[in-house]
Amino acid sequence: MSKDSLLDLLRDILGELKKLQDERAEDYLHSIIISYEKVIDMLVMDEFPENLIKSSPREYLEIYSDYENPLLDKMDFAQKQLSLFIGGQP
Repeated sequence: MSKDSLLDLLRDILGELKKLQDERAEDYLHSIIISYEKVIDMLVMDEFPENLIKSSPREYLEIYSDYENPLLDKMDFAQKQLSLFIGGQP
């Protein structure tokens, strides 16, 4: 996956997480949101981070137990793609 495609995916997930947090008027997703923001910022700056979102699907499930949310599939795909992207960098 290209850097731009990965950034688009991460930004999409970040937007969905923020929307969910606003809809539920809770702050439980704050740490997950911060991790996505950090990863996006680092990729934009061409600093290849460690995978700060690696456990985000599990963290989400620990908060909401919402196994049917399609966002989980996106989060899982994104963390795997980020691992591949980081691993493929020199």
